[in-house]
Amino acid sequence: ATFERRVFRIGAWLVAAGSVGTGLIFGLKYGISFLAGGLLSAVNLRLLIRTINAALARSAGISSIRITAGYILRLLLIPLCLYAIMHFFFPGIIAATAGFVVFSSGILIEGIFEAAKSSPK
Repeated sequence: ATFERRVFRIGAWLVAAGSVGTGLIFGLKYGISFLAGGLLSAVNLRLLIRTINAALARSAGISSIRITAGYILRLLLIPLCLYAIMHFFFPGIIAATAGFVVFSSGILIEGIFEAAKSSPK
């Protein structure tokens, strides 16, 4: 849970800084598109974590159909939201994709922090 919170905190800071920077350099539409991509990535990661946790801690109360449906809905969320971004913010599709990637980069950054803190065995 601590790892997840740090990943989301790092991702939020990256998306916020990227949105402001993109908005100042390229314009408001690109900044909003970057933010939309980052928010989509955050929702995607949250749903992925929920699905994995449900699958690993599977009890009698959680059906496999519900776990599979959650995973499929997460996969459908990505193209549908990217389509909406392309439709409403077409010039900012690169910014939206960058926002999507930069939030996921929080996982990589947190992994590097964890590796730097641990002692080699």
